[in-house]
Amino acid sequence: MLFLSEGAAYAHTLYNFDWYMDEIRSANPDLVEYLEEVDVSLWSRVHCQGDMYNLKTSNIAESINSALKRARGFPIQFLLEFIREKLGRWYWKRRGDALSLTTQHSRGVEHLLAVREENAYTLRVQQIDGWKFFVKGGNRDCNVDMELQKCDCGVYQVEKIPCSHAIAVGTAAGVHISTLVWPVYSKDTLFAGYSENIYPCVGQLVEARTCFPPDVKRGPGRRKKSRWQSWLELSRMRGRKPRKQHRVYRCSVCKETGHKRPQCKN
Repeated sequence: MLFLSEGAAYAHTLYNFDWYMDEIRSANPDLVEYLEEVDVSLWSRVHCQGDMYNLKTSNIAESINSALKRARGFPIQFLLEFIREKLGRWYWKRRGDALSLTTQHSRGVEHLLAVREENAYTLRVQQIDGWKFFVKGGNRDCNVDMELQKCDCGVYQVEKIPCSHAIAVGTAAGVHISTLVWPVYSKDTLFAGYSENIYPCVGQLVEARTCFPPDVKRGPGRRKKSRWQSWLELSRMRGRKPRKQHRVYRCSVCKETGHKRPQCKN
């Protein structure tokens, strides 16, 4: 909800937080009561005390279930080998992608820097002291602190990637843009995340033990491997428009909904 893109959008989220809450309250008051009971740093990225790095981790269980759907109906030994093989392929592919990078950062970060660098050319920079600068132009004027790596727009401290204002300040101060990006986005950090090898279980002795199934009564019917998808998900997957909603029928006598003329009491 509050994952906004650039400049003024982050500023609106930071400084107009009450306005956003009023909009939610007008649409769903119960939701606002729930959000006020929960710590705002747990569901709002701009108020989080830690670093999220724009990762989506809320639906990881569904992603793992989808990746393992083929092997879920087989024995445990086959399932574990299937997981090991899939993780090995993932690690090897991402390790190769990290080694093939010709830039200092990942492709997504380099593209983002290129777009923001074009916007930085239209900004004017005024130096306040050795570390603080005033940037004028664009959607709004901002103060940039290069020592604390902060900008009034809020993009730099949230994404850890320099915004257009910080890039304009770095260009005016003769600082290379790549030095303004946090090391977590570097090529070396990306490679280190997939540097470990996943080896197959060959030559290892496994203790022979009889394992009985759990004493759980299974419900009737065939066990489904995936959850029931909504009509909107099915229509998007098939590349079609969502089906039309059902027509609301009215009684031809009393003009009320919920019944027809044969069931009408009037």
